[in-house]
Amino acid sequence: MSSSLARNRDDITRCSICGKAPVGAELPRIVCRRCDTLAFNDAAHPAAVGPGGESGDNPVYIDAKQCWRIYGLGGYVTMLDVNNCRDLEEFCRLNKLAPPPENF
Repeated sequence: MSSSLARNRDDITRCSICGKAPVGAELPRIVCRRCDTLAFNDAAHPAAVGPGGESGDNPVYIDAKQCWRIYGLGGYVTMLDVNNCRDLEEFCRLNKLAPPPENF
């Protein structure tokens, strides 16, 4: 295998929970869809997602690790919280993400 092929394979961003599934690199510490299905809310119930994926539980916990979801038009993305943030606003600030709109 050529060194450029090996380097490209190593550059793939993988799920922050399982470390296996490739995920997008646009946001920090993204969780893959398979791991996301394992999410629970604060009440230890399966994490809820509203119609169209535009609202739902926060934070969520996957394998006892706190994660945050950013909901928007057309769906949501789940990200691992390595800073144990108090709320979504703190998570967004520490990760240099735009805060979600108030109505979501």
